[in-house]
Amino acid sequence: MHHPLWSNLFRDRHDWVKKTSTMCEQNPLFTDVSSQSIRWLASRMHLRRYDKDEVVFRMGDPGAGAVLLLSGKVQIRVNDVVVASLQQGDLFGEVALATNLPRTAEAVTMAASELVFFLRSDLKEWMETSPKQASKLLLNLANMLAHRLMQSNERYARTMPEIDT
Repeated sequence: MHHPLWSNLFRDRHDWVKKTSTMCEQNPLFTDVSSQSIRWLASRMHLRRYDKDEVVFRMGDPGAGAVLLLSGKVQIRVNDVVVASLQQGDLFGEVALATNLPRTAEAVTMAASELVFFLRSDLKEWMETSPKQASKLLLNLANMLAHRLMQSNERYARTMPEIDT
């Protein structure tokens, strides 16, 4: 018979990795990435539990990677303005997968939350071991960031007065 401490320790890791894999498979960032690659990658991600009202990162902090909201709620704020309210399955901070620029917003938990960190170092390791699969994710990331830039440009254009020439 197994000691309860050991069986719980291993089962807990397996459960969150499996849940992370499932959520990643449903996220646009992982479109066309194989389930096997997603499972491998999820097993290398990092789980952290947060209490309500805990800061995940602040604007200006170094960005180390993306964060998957496994459970709970998170708000994204820019200068105390809520720009997004996130829930289970949402991914945020993904710009940090592509660059080491500082964070452009603050992330704060609105409830007890479980967050899984997908670090840029994990992505680099994956790129070395599975470049074809990693390239699919990078193309998805580029597409997501380009789409966001287009939306931002459209919002900006709507707020600017027309200039007569």
